[in-house]
Amino acid sequence: MEIIQKQAEEAVKTMEIIQKQTEEAIKSTDEIQKPTEDTIIDTIIEGIDIVRTFKMGEVEVRALRSVNVRIRRGEFIAIMGPSGSGKTTLLNQLGLLDTPNSGKVIIDGTDTSRLSDSEKGKFRLHNLGYVFQDYALLPELNAMENVYISLIMQGKSKTECESAAAEILSAVGLGDRLQQLPSKMSGGQQQRVSIARALAHSPEVLFADEPCANLDSQTSKEVLDLFEKFNQEKGQTIVMVTHEEWHAEYADRVIRLKDGIIQG
Repeated sequence: MEIIQKQAEEAVKTMEIIQKQTEEAIKSTDEIQKPTEDTIIDTIIEGIDIVRTFKMGEVEVRALRSVNVRIRRGEFIAIMGPSGSGKTTLLNQLGLLDTPNSGKVIIDGTDTSRLSDSEKGKFRLHNLGYVFQDYALLPELNAMENVYISLIMQGKSKTECESAAAEILSAVGLGDRLQQLPSKMSGGQQQRVSIARALAHSPEVLFADEPCANLDSQTSKEVLDLFEKFNQEKGQTIVMVTHEEWHAEYADRVIRLKDGIIQG
C-alpha cells in the first residue's frame, strides 16, 4: 500500500508540473501574440478607397483614385510625386481639410466620415496640427498671441495659454522673440512660429504642406531638423508633402503618388 500511495503522490506531483508548464506555455503564447494586437492599435491614420474628383469647367479631374494608405503612430511620412499627382489633395483628405467623393479616413479609431462638419471642426482643433508653406500667421498678433489663439479656442485659460505658448516657442528656438510681430521676423522665424502653433496643443498628427517651399536651403534644414527633433524625442506623428528628395530623407517612409494613384 505504501508503494501504491507513493506512486500516486508522485503522479499528482507530475500532473502539477505538467499543469504549471501548460499555464506558462499559454502565457508565453499570449505574449507572442500581443505585438499583433499592438500593431493594430499602432495605426493612427487609415485612408480607405479615397476618391476625390474636381470639376474644371466641363472636365472632371480625378485627383485621387481609390487611394488606400495606413500610417503608424509615431511615423514621419513624406508624400511625394510630380506636380498634379494629388499630393496636397491626399494631405487635405487625411487632415480633414476636404471631404472625399467616396471612401473614408479613420484617425485614431474615429471614423471621420460619420462626423458632421461641426464635429470635424472640433476634432481638427483638438487632435490635429497644420503647417502651411505661407505660414498663415495673423500679422497684427505677436508670436505668443499667434500660438495661443488656438489654445484659447479650446477653452483654456489665458494663463495656461501663455505658459504653453512660451514653452513651445522656446522649444523651437524663439524664446527671445515672444513679443515679436511677424513683419519683424524672417521667413524661417515665421515658419517656426507656425510650427509652434501647430504643436502647442500636442496634436495626434502634424500635417505639413510644403513647409519649406518659401525658404532657402539652410533655413529649410533648420525647419526639417525641428520636425525630426519632435518626431524622435516626442514620438510626434508627421505627414509632410514635399517635392524635394533631400527633404524626404528625413522621413521614415515615402508615399509616392502619380496621377492620383500610390506607386509601388
